[in-house]
Amino acid sequence: MKSMKKTGGLRRRWLLNTVGVVFALGLVCVMAVTASYATYYYSNMQSDMENRAKTTTDFFADYINQDYGDYYQSCITYAKTFEDKGKIELQFINNQGSLVASSYGPWAGPSPSTSDIWDAISIRDKSSYIGRDPDTGERIMAVSCPMIYSNGEVIGVLRYVTSTRLVNRQIILVCLVCCFVLTVVLAVVLLRSILNPVAEITEKAQRIASGSYGVQIQTPFKDEIGDLADTINEMSTKIAQNEKMQAEFVSQLSHELRTPLTVINGWSETLLAGDDLNDDTRQGMKIISSEAKRLTEMVMDLLDFTRMQDGRMTLAVEMTDIRGEFEDTVYMYGGRLAQ
Repeated sequence: MKSMKKTGGLRRRWLLNTVGVVFALGLVCVMAVTASYATYYYSNMQSDMENRAKTTTDFFADYINQDYGDYYQSCITYAKTFEDKGKIELQFINNQGSLVASSYGPWAGPSPSTSDIWDAISIRDKSSYIGRDPDTGERIMAVSCPMIYSNGEVIGVLRYVTSTRLVNRQIILVCLVCCFVLTVVLAVVLLRSILNPVAEITEKAQRIASGSYGVQIQTPFKDEIGDLADTINEMSTKIAQNEKMQAEFVSQLSHELRTPLTVINGWSETLLAGDDLNDDTRQGMKIISSEAKRLTEMVMDLLDFTRMQDGRMTLAVEMTDIRGEFEDTVYMYGGRLAQ
């Protein structure tokens, strides 16, 4: 439990101190890219509308030199036949700010109240507006261009207006794509450079702690993570070597102990077979023989244990007739049990 807390704390601290900074920088980059794209898109859109307004006012210059009736009738006719009415609205507004004609229909809707109209009249040049429509609340872009009479009087304003909903949707889409790319990059960096190597090191360290000495960690990194993996590999190798030396020592010692134990067992049985021992000596020899046999069994168990650790002893699993084994055992030891 304590190890899990330390690992979680290290990961959380690393995420806050490193990944947090990288994520913040990435977020700033995403915002910068989105802002640049929005500026570029809005700038092109505004330039296109200004060029439309300038071209249209130049086209109406001949009608402005006629009387007001012909001028207004020309405005209505041009608005009705405007080709791009599905994308952009064309408006003609008089010098009082009242709507004269619109591509959505003559006198369609209330008179607009954005600042671009009065700016175009006052500065006698085109003016733009980007923001919310005070009447509808919708975000729009509008360009107004003054229509100047032959005597120099501003008799109206030609105004193009369109919704920025599609543009904003495109900008949001670009922002989401950038965020997705940032997330993928961060995920790849985290998984490939930090989380996966740390997880592999943790898994191999747990295997070493559970007794799988000699396990090696494979890592392509030549940084602090690689140094940590190399240190654990060296530790695992040395532990495996020490375990092998210990097993060999125990195995050799067990073999060495078997010789004197065999001698003790042999002489004790030889002495017990004679008739020249008194009762106390015979009882002592029986104890010596019994303890020597018990010690021999312990040495044999120790040898078996070292063989199991070294992998020299394997368990051969095969099908057997348990009923038959029981019957043979009962037949072999039934007489002794009865005695």
